[in-house]
Amino acid sequence: MRYYHLPIFLSFLYLLVFSGCKQSIFVPTEMVEGSVTLDGVPVSDAEVTFYPIQFDVGVSAMGRTDTNGIYRLSSMKGEPKKGTVSGDYNITVSKYITKEIEKPYFDPTQDAVIKFESKEMIPLAYTDVETSPLTATVRKGNNVIDLKLDSKIISKKK
Repeated sequence: MRYYHLPIFLSFLYLLVFSGCKQSIFVPTEMVEGSVTLDGVPVSDAEVTFYPIQFDVGVSAMGRTDTNGIYRLSSMKGEPKKGTVSGDYNITVSKYITKEIEKPYFDPTQDAVIKFESKEMIPLAYTDVETSPLTATVRKGNNVIDLKLDSKIISKKK
């Protein structure tokens, strides 16, 4: 007769242990946002990527600029649109324009054929983590990191 208390006790123990364990699956991140301009003109639809300078310090994060050139970072390990962890970062910016170079033609015996051409709109020095001169330090709190790109930059290997 005394074993009927065991399920009640185990249920109570489970609730006691796990009710206070509301750990987030995300790492704590700091808000990072800013603007991207090329020769003073806002760049829309560009991809901004932050790469940690030290492999074991920081988390890669990326964001896409809106029509006004404003971006907000997200990382795979942090909450969406909530930035990245504190640390030093190398930064790349890239914007591809893809256009159709040949009208599609359809043949019922074959798949449709459409040819496209892609072109990078940002100077190549900014698009590669090895050559980009852009760096930033993400600190505790809200971070506003504006990226001012120059079309006359000369690509140099670091």
